[in-house]
Amino acid sequence: MEAVGVLEVFAPLFGHWQGLEELSASPWSGAGTARAALTFRAEIGGAAVVNDYRQVRDDGSEFLAHGVFLVDPAAGVSWWLFDSYALPPEPATGGWCDGELVLSKTTPRGRAEHRFGLDGDVLTYAIDVTLGDSGPQPFLRGRYGALSGH
Repeated sequence: MEAVGVLEVFAPLFGHWQGLEELSASPWSGAGTARAALTFRAEIGGAAVVNDYRQVRDDGSEFLAHGVFLVDPAAGVSWWLFDSYALPPEPATGGWCDGELVLSKTTPRGRAEHRFGLDGDVLTYAIDVTLGDSGPQPFLRGRYGALSGH
């Protein structure tokens, strides 16, 4: 994965996005669908990118998150995600690979890989999780249309 600056990595993602998600069954919730909105924007003079996320599941429950991305030219991208589960965030790390921003982290609950990409003018977001000795399993698949650009 190549290390590049914040604006180069994130410029295609900047703006407001809204779409639908498919959720797989997990220890945290059952399978279902959700509506979600995401926002990406540069902050601190372009030194960081923040994102906001709001998911409303088909049962009416909500999940909210606020993320902070930083890019270190030598180490790649780090992402801290503060969410409505209120667990202290551990950074996911990674970078841009084959047209996707790929970030992963391991916590006592397991390993998660997050992938953000563009399919034409559609933002895609996928999360795969590895729990225990199992291999990676799909957790979330989302597709979002742009409501506005940067």
